[in-house]
Amino acid sequence: MLKEELPPEAALDGPPPDADHVLQRTLGTVRRERHDAGRRRGRVMAATSTFMVAGALAGGVWLGQDTGDTVLRGTSAAGAHLAVQVTDTEGGLRLVATVDGVQGGEACWLVVHTKDGRTFTAGSWRANEDEVTLSGSAMVRAADVAGVSVMNHDRTPLITAG
Repeated sequence: MLKEELPPEAALDGPPPDADHVLQRTLGTVRRERHDAGRRRGRVMAATSTFMVAGALAGGVWLGQDTGDTVLRGTSAAGAHLAVQVTDTEGGLRLVATVDGVQGGEACWLVVHTKDGRTFTAGSWRANEDEVTLSGSAMVRAADVAGVSVMNHDRTPLITAG
């Protein structure tokens, strides 16, 4: 590119004294707008960061609150033990049961009994001599639960908690 093709505004020592004042005002406006856009972007980033930190703190407080879980416990005449944690969820309830003392090899079902007499099977397994912890679920609200039982293949309750 030849020097004659460069506009006078490109000179290193500034524009010539007879330069276009409209161009100077336009360049000044562009510089101010660029500066203002950077400041706005900084404010948006600061506000976003503040909301993210506040959300994380609120989530931590929410997670640390008592969930309202219910723990039901029961012991059979034969010495078997059942402890069931009942948690309300959107679709019903979640159960985490710990069973100990059921005769090994016994086919077992975890059954939820409601206050109005309905039953829901929440899980099944084959017992062994060791303690067993299993999870299950049922389509019922925790407030409607009257008790939880471990039943054998004849549907006879081995242990009931409630």
